[in-house]
Amino acid sequence: MKQDLELFLKRVAFKDNYTIGRLKFNGYDEHNNIVEGNKSLCDTLEPSKISRMLIPTGKYKVIVDHSNKFNRDLPLLLNVAGFTGVRIHRNTAKDTQGCILPGKNDKIGWVSYSTWYEQKIIDLIQSYQKCWITISPNFLIMQ
Repeated sequence: MKQDLELFLKRVAFKDNYTIGRLKFNGYDEHNNIVEGNKSLCDTLEPSKISRMLIPTGKYKVIVDHSNKFNRDLPLLLNVAGFTGVRIHRNTAKDTQGCILPGKNDKIGWVSYSTWYEQKIIDLIQSYQKCWITISPNFLIMQ
């Protein structure tokens, strides 16, 4: 099993009803050598900054455990200030309450192939001993 996985979420479009991001990753072995470097994983959809449900910027440990709400194993961000149960999962922007929704941003305000990307992220996280996500403070404001 590989040592550490680092996910990087950079928010790139801030709209009234949603936020679009880009998720990349680096993977490291037990000798701290990069085994998978700066690879693009998927786009993300989050609530708008206006809704006050946007996850604060920072670095968070990520585990995969069982979600009672969704009745399946999902990635969970730990120790997010002011939030509980922040997960990476498939859904739509109107249904999310602060979670990160993975997919392909091929339509305005939407990510497609969410189910496929959710499983890809779970498989990736589970192939490493530890996982962290860093959420970038940078926004590219688009009107």
